[in-house]
Amino acid sequence: GYGLARLRRKPFVLWTGLWQHPDTLFHRLTFPLLRHIYRHADAVVVYGAHVRGYLTGLGVAPERIFVAEHAVDNGVYDRPVSEPARSRLRAELGAGDGKIVLYVGRLAPSKGLSDLVRAAAALADLRPVLVLVGEGELRQALEAQASASGVQARFVPHVAPEELYPYYAAADVLALPSVTTRAGKEPWGLVVNEAMNQATPVVASSAVGAAAGGLVRHGETGMVFPEGDAAALAAVLRKVLGDPALARRLGRAGREAVGRHTNERMAEAFLAAAGRSRNGTL
Repeated sequence: GYGLARLRRKPFVLWTGLWQHPDTLFHRLTFPLLRHIYRHADAVVVYGAHVRGYLTGLGVAPERIFVAEHAVDNGVYDRPVSEPARSRLRAELGAGDGKIVLYVGRLAPSKGLSDLVRAAAALADLRPVLVLVGEGELRQALEAQASASGVQARFVPHVAPEELYPYYAAADVLALPSVTTRAGKEPWGLVVNEAMNQATPVVASSAVGAAAGGLVRHGETGMVFPEGDAAALAAVLRKVLGDPALARRLGRAGREAVGRHTNERMAEAFLAAAGRSRNGTL
């Protein structure tokens, strides 16, 4: 796309969520070209401030970078869930009056889910139910780990995006324990936005873009822990699950924060980038 734009003398705007260069053979070979594209694109639209910082470190001029904070259609995820409906779903998931730690996403190595199972095992006195919504290559391994650790885990197959909001409403906390792999870091983690729309407290690792980008602020709009540290994950989960007042405060603050992450604001950033590129004012 970049080469064609230059050949036709057209503006080129790039959109990226990358905030750490992948450590793979392919990316090592292509990095010089990618860095050139970053530096010479007419504008670069990024997921958040964390990506902006990465790009300025590569030599991209700050005035060429436009932040379009990553968003979902909040109207899909902030729909009300009645208390009877919430209670029914909690009962179906085996929680009842207990605590639900929810994960939504692929069951993949980059998601740090073995850390989540270890953390849940460390919370045995709270008897949480670990609910994992999604599919992936690690399901059998996670089932075995949970069983061996005495963790009550419920695996829910793929749920359509527009049907996820009751799960967020039913949960006591959403956990996103992603870890850095050779493919890089979690660019954002839109499940954070989705959960916040239900005022569900969020716990995210330091490898999650939504935390690095400022949506999840530790102790304010959620809790952040060092990636790959199951003990630290258990500690922040214990704080949220054991302190209802803290959980409510984090949930309310998260919902207020995500209300500022909208598709309309994303579109404004794209339009600004395209407009400045087209007008040659960069």
